[in-house]
Amino acid sequence: MISLDAGWDVVADAQHANPEYANELARLATRHGAIWRTEDFDVPLDELLRRNEARPRADHVPEEYIRSSWKRFHHVMFRPLNPEDPNGNLLKRMIADPYVRVTPVRGESDVFACNFTREAFFEGRRNTRTINARGL
Repeated sequence: MISLDAGWDVVADAQHANPEYANELARLATRHGAIWRTEDFDVPLDELLRRNEARPRADHVPEEYIRSSWKRFHHVMFRPLNPEDPNGNLLKRMIADPYVRVTPVRGESDVFACNFTREAFFEGRRNTRTINARGL
């Protein structure tokens, strides 16, 4: 990625909320020495529609697209973590983070140690998961 190699900040929008795409972006950032961080903004649907109406007509997004995208992604991204749901499972999120090492605890069937990696520590690659991994 030329932009990453040049030291530019790169932002991927909500269209990359799918965990498969997010994992690939994390790997890409890692390969290029970039800091990977996710930010989820819980914006109500009515606010998104209001902002869209305020855009210039050339940049206007069809309302039905906004509604269907919000419906598809919002319930996945902003719900309480549920251990039975792999998309909402904190352990699965930790495993997917390239800067978190997840290790089964010897002698336990369902206990795992989560630690940030050496790269996360020495390269200052902090995100919500690496910070939380200090205490899990």
